[in-house]
Amino acid sequence: MELRHLRYFEAVARHSHVTRAAAELHIAQPALSKQISQLEHELGVALFDRVGRNVRLTEAGEALLPHARTVLSQVEAARAEMAERVGLRRGRATVGTPPTVGTQLLPQALAMFNQRYPGIELRLHEAGVQTLLDLLETGLVDVAVVTLPVEDDALTVTPLFTEELVIVVGSNHPLRGCDNITLEDLQTEGWVLSPENYELREAMLAACKQASFTPRVVLEGGEMDTLLRLVAAGVGIALVPRLAVQGNNDLGVLQVSNQSLTRSLGLVWRGDRVASPAARALREFLVEQMHNCEPKSA
Repeated sequence: MELRHLRYFEAVARHSHVTRAAAELHIAQPALSKQISQLEHELGVALFDRVGRNVRLTEAGEALLPHARTVLSQVEAARAEMAERVGLRRGRATVGTPPTVGTQLLPQALAMFNQRYPGIELRLHEAGVQTLLDLLETGLVDVAVVTLPVEDDALTVTPLFTEELVIVVGSNHPLRGCDNITLEDLQTEGWVLSPENYELREAMLAACKQASFTPRVVLEGGEMDTLLRLVAAGVGIALVPRLAVQGNNDLGVLQVSNQSLTRSLGLVWRGDRVASPAARALREFLVEQMHNCEPKSA
């Protein structure tokens, strides 16, 4: 069993999808499938069941995953210790983020960081909050942008900003352009939901519950970019962060007047572990760049 096998296995397990894992790892999908098959052959067990285009862990795969993550975390710790000897001329740091932050705020910030520290290799993980917290726990992410609050005393939290959650509708929707909308006005609409591990899903369901109705879900499971395209196509409406529609002219944005719908974002990292110089530099830079950078209202 080689280290690359564990790295490939962990990526496929995290994405539940070979093609997406291959894209992250920068290798061809057939090559990744071959490496996973080699690992399964060596261990003598199947690690994944194939379900359509996705894969899911077998019982043996679930047993192997925590061991693989522990080994990978220890390897990263060893690399970090070696990086201490060369300061910030070389190193590696990994940031986790929700897709909207990764799309709208991080590109410019990470470009500036790269200019300041050209020798530091950056890695980016986009995922829901619970997945990001799991990656922090295993050491596969150094710092993450998450929705607050978080219930973990081992995490150090720096609040960044609070942004509004809004309703998005298609360009031809009859309510587009309305200035004063209550959530009750939308109870007959069809809704597009975020995946189960995204906090926006829970925020939307809680808001509808407060408005005393159960939403009629027409589609669920789309990532943010897909979700917005589905809304633009007229499939349904959705609750999203204002950050997600910044610069998007294909959608109508409705502000809910009878509920305070917001999310607060913060930068979090494990306070009970010694961070590498690169990780410390990245989190200090992100706090500096992202503090109070919430999107402007329309």
